This record gives sequence, C-alpha cells and structure tokens, in this order.
Amino acid sequence: MWIPDIKAAQGPIYLAIADALEADIGTGALARGDRLPPQRELAYRLGVTLGTITRAYGEAERRRLVKGETGRGTYVAPEKQKVSPLIPREEEPEAVDLARNFAYPHLNPSLSDGLVRMSRTVGIDRLNGFVPSEGLRAHRETGVLVFKDYGLDADPARVAVTCGAQHGIQVTCQALFRAGDAIAVDRFTYPSIFSSLAGIGLKPVPLPALRRADGGFGAMDPQALARAAATHGVKGVFLMPNMQNPTTHTMSVEERQDLVQVARSHDIKIVEDDPYTPFLPETLPAFGALAPERTASIASISKVCSPGSRIGFVHVPASFGDSIRNKIGESTWMASPITAELIAGWVREGHLFKTLRLKRKANRVRFLNARDLLSPYFLQGDPDKVFGWLRLPDAVDPDALQAALGHQGVAVLSSRYFQVRDHAPAPYLRITFGSEPSEDRFRWALGKVRATIDQLADLPELNRPVG
Repeated sequence: MWIPDIKAAQGPIYLAIADALEADIGTGALARGDRLPPQRELAYRLGVTLGTITRAYGEAERRRLVKGETGRGTYVAPEKQKVSPLIPREEEPEAVDLARNFAYPHLNPSLSDGLVRMSRTVGIDRLNGFVPSEGLRAHRETGVLVFKDYGLDADPARVAVTCGAQHGIQVTCQALFRAGDAIAVDRFTYPSIFSSLAGIGLKPVPLPALRRADGGFGAMDPQALARAAATHGVKGVFLMPNMQNPTTHTMSVEERQDLVQVARSHDIKIVEDDPYTPFLPETLPAFGALAPERTASIASISKVCSPGSRIGFVHVPASFGDSIRNKIGESTWMASPITAELIAGWVREGHLFKTLRLKRKANRVRFLNARDLLSPYFLQGDPDKVFGWLRLPDAVDPDALQAALGHQGVAVLSSRYFQVRDHAPAPYLRITFGSEPSEDRFRWALGKVRATIDQLADLPELNRPVG
C-alpha cells in the first residue's frame, strides 16, 4: 500500500500528500494504473482527517495525476503522450516559428564543403569503426578548445564526446546521482531537463530566482538552495549560468560564487549546461572553473553551427571519469566519430568564429526589432541574447495567447513549458529570434504578438485557453 512520507512537510498537509504522489509517480515508485489506498484507510494511516485526504486526491486529480472511478477507487492516471511543439516534424505547418530556439540555422557553415574537406583527410577510414566511448583524443581536444571559449580550461582526460548536449545531461546525471535523488532546478528552466531527470528516477525541486533591479529574473536564490538542501536533501543542482533559458539572465561572478559557497557547504554537485556563451560579448568563469571538484560542465555547438551533427562535450571531475564513460557506452556506445571529425575541422579552420560573427550581427537586428515592436511590454534580454522573456499583463493568460497566435500562424511558447509542475502558468512568453529566416515574416509575427496581447488585455472574457 502506498503511504507517503510527509513528516518533513511544510504548509498544508493535503498539498504535501499531492506533492508526494507526484514525486513518486516521477520516480517510478507508483506506476501508471496503480490503485491508491481508500481515502479512509489512508487518513487513518497518516493520522489526518478524511477531508484532508479528499482534498489531496482532488488536488492530484486537478493536476491530472490520478483518475477516480465510481465504485472502483482512485488510480494513477495513464500518461497522455503529446507531441512537444519543440520537436521538428517532417511536414511543418506554415507558422512563423518564434517558439523553437534554432539560432539562425540558415547561417550555419556549408555541410557539403565540410564533407569534401573530410574526404581528403588522411586516415579518414579509421572513423568508420568503433572508438572508445569517451571519443578519440583528437576529438576530446576539440572539446578542450570549445570549453576554453566557455570560460573553462579543460583537461582532455576529463572530457568526453556526447551525442549533443541533451545526451550529455542524461549521462552526466546518471553518472553523478542515484535514483530518488532530489535535484534543484530553476523555477523556469530548460524544458527537456524535466523528462531527462524523470527518466532516470531523479526528482526536480524548483527554486525561485533573485529579482533584478529592472524587475526581471536573476540567478537562482542561493538561500533557497541552502533551504532545499536542508529540507529536501538536494544532492545536485542544474544551472544555466549564461543566457539562462528562458529568462535570458547571465549570472555575475558574485552570483556564481554565492551558489558555489552553498554547494560546498551542503555537498551539492553542480551540473552546468552552457550552450549560449559563444553569443555573449565576454566570457565569465564557468562553474567548472570555480568549483572543479563538484562540477560537471556540458557544452554544445548545436546553437553555434551544427545541430545535425549531434555533438556535445562533457567535462567531469576526475573521480567520475570511469562512470561517465560507462554511461555513454550503455546508452549509445559512442558519439559518431564521423560527425565529431566534421566539427573538429570546423573548429580548426575557424568556421565557428565566422558563423558566430554572422549570427551575432543578425541577432542584434532581430532583438531591436522585437523590443521596439513589442513595446511597451517588458522584454527581458539584450542584443546578445537569441531569445527574450516577455512579461505579459496580468490579465493575459499565456496559454490563451499561445493558442490565439497559433490560429493566426505564429508559434510561441507559454511559460507553462518551462515549469516543473502542471500549475497555472505565470504571465510570461518566450520569443525566439533566429528560427524564422525571413525578416519580413519575423516582423509580421511580432506585430501579431503585440496586437493579440492588446486584444486579450482589453477583452478579458476572451482570455481563456483555446482548444
């Protein structure tokens, strides 16, 4: 029989029970279709009132975690699989894409030129076989060059090649943590981290951010991290120090040092995901440089030049080297040495720098257009950020706005996609600048965003999710 552990619960008991239920579903302790205890029996076991259990089950049903069946009881609800709007499809609709963060793929280096250059490489046929799970040394040294641009002097012996950053996150978390561990994340964060953690039995613990002088979101609150370590037993923290997705915030050196101090005091391991540093005008020290004994750093060139290559790099503390190699081997044996060689050539020949120069120039124009066309609404970001975090009027439901814009041929993402739980979304929208190649269509779409916000703010009776 399922009996939740709520001894350390703070706040209303019914919410603690619903939270425990959600956590146990996430870790696999409760499977889809499992029957929950009868309400009276659970109330007796926990020493609470029947009304408390009724409210807890009602809250769980509101979150779509459970389903009650008359005469049969309450069961863990079957998972409804929906295709994420972030996943490309072969036949794409004609919508202007302000939702996915593809960062100007039309400016990427020529693949055909890269393949011709590769074909002339001496000994190229050796790449058509198995290589060590961590990758060839030459390709790991490419990772060292990439990490240098990210503010980290990496050791090639501690670098491994992965199938992109998302694969890097998964194998890193498998190597550093155990099923059931609690991992602190930002209240709003990279959407795929939720499924990555849940898929290996880790529990995300969302924490608030500090607020900036301009009213925007800052770094994760270090005091909240310390409290989470004490109350939730947090073992790790997932951070995006540069151009945090979706809020765009780049941590100051002081903010990084404050979080490192908490991590050391509470023995918390740090996983830093940093795909955006190359777009920024200055390089700040990575967490891997500030706390090398407890930080795993993840870098990717997907946003810079080649998402199709599926190449990323991880740099882990020396004590986890064998574990990361094993996890890569178990998941995919190795990243492709063929595409790793393609990336190595582009790095050696300076194509990454040339591509970045073009993308930075294009992005400055796009950001300024977005800021002007969306005024007076507050767009957190700046000309070096490839997306913006748009503050909506309190009267505007971001889900309703996303749906209304979708019907007009504009794809955007509500704040709901960046939250841990299926709670009411906050009044924010992420706007990406680089997925739509046409300047005219980009400006047209921004005009639609502004006009639809105005309409929903003036007509609150229309401000309900559509579809």
